[in-house]
Amino acid sequence: MNKACKKSDKRSNGDVNPKDFILFGKGDFAVESTWKDNTGEKKYLENTAFPTMDFPSDHGILATIIKPISTESCEA
Repeated sequence: MNKACKKSDKRSNGDVNPKDFILFGKGDFAVESTWKDNTGEKKYLENTAFPTMDFPSDHGILATIIKPISTESCEA
């Protein structure tokens, strides 16, 4: 209940600030794809304070698929 507020106050009192980061060395990995979700349906609705009735978490999902960048030769 510490995050409860009137529906009319949700945008002004809700937390809509980004806080999540994925950090890695530039030469270590390459990004294949990245997405964020605050609906549970692999979509992100901008300017939405959450939790909502459909997405009961107060944290959005941030996901990235990365692949290692090989710095060594595979030849032996």
